Amino acid sequence: MLAALGFVLTSCNQPQPEPCNFHKDFVDFVVRSNDWYYDAGQGWYVYTYSTPKITTYIYDYGTWTMSHEYYPGTSNEFLVQLPEIKYLEDVDAAGNVLGYYSQRIDYAVGVGFVEVYVTNSDYSYLPNWKPEEMAFHMQIVY
Repeated sequence: MLAALGFVLTSCNQPQPEPCNFHKDFVDFVVRSNDWYYDAGQGWYVYTYSTPKITTYIYDYGTWTMSHEYYPGTSNEFLVQLPEIKYLEDVDAAGNVLGYYSQRIDYAVGVGFVEVYVTNSDYSYLPNWKPEEMAFHMQIVY
């Protein structure tokens, strides 16, 4: 019994490893409706946001989450993590429902940039139509 107590007391004096120190950074940006570009080869709308916060080190060793931010700067603000699938109605000018479709919002990351994508379920291109203005929030941990 005394030997066990002695072991416990000496083990408490051993140096303890220090906890990992993580760093957080944030990337916030807004894509205006007119800024979306339609990529006909892929069938989606895309926007590329340049940021120096995604360095080679962060890209290789960091992690991130990306969210679509609704009602930014208001008391109703909330985030939906990407990828996000929205189910929508196609409505004509008179308010008649023409049909239903889904819309996927997704992203990709590279050194120095973030790309966000909006894909309609039928990959269709409608002249003069672009996705709505959207705000995005990325949390980076490294």
